[in-house]
Amino acid sequence: MRTEKIIIILVLILTFSCQKEKKESESKNDSKIELEKEKSETEFKSVSDTNPISKNDSENVTFRNITDLEKYNGFEKVSAQVLGNSDKALVYIQKDSLKVLILEKIIKNSSPKPNYSILDEVNLIFKNSDQYVALTQCELIENPNERMVFSLVENEDVEFFDKILKTWFIDLKENKFKEIESKKVKCENEWFGYDG
Repeated sequence: MRTEKIIIILVLILTFSCQKEKKESESKNDSKIELEKEKSETEFKSVSDTNPISKNDSENVTFRNITDLEKYNGFEKVSAQVLGNSDKALVYIQKDSLKVLILEKIIKNSSPKPNYSILDEVNLIFKNSDQYVALTQCELIENPNERMVFSLVENEDVEFFDKILKTWFIDLKENKFKEIESKKVKCENEWFGYDG
């Protein structure tokens, strides 16, 4: 648990220090559903219900680097982490205002680097492409021991994030993202009070 937090902190440090210039938006809007968040001024579109990856396609495609796939060409990898003691990983990539969470299966082989296969994904388009949206692990208020809860949050200098944009439980048995209400979680800002 401590190692995971250190890895997340290091990834966030690299993310903050390596932000790139704004790119032109190339988002596909035809199959996206617009959602509004009342507590936040952020507007975004969700396409989690119109997942472009079919089960058969994701099982047949293996890769080493997600951004090498044609579908994710030009995306920036923000973070990635293995989920518990499983053969699954969570990857967060972005391109302009499009943020994508991907649940991958790790395929070990004779090579020192494993291959991966996509199990599920969630796509969100944020109206403001300059807005920094972080992925953080959260706790369910009623079940703080559940470790597969993740949220996209607006970057704030507070101990606990107030602007939780979207939250998912990752079901490792069904290999799916399951959206849950953000008001049911508490997300600690591991960067709060950090001066470095």
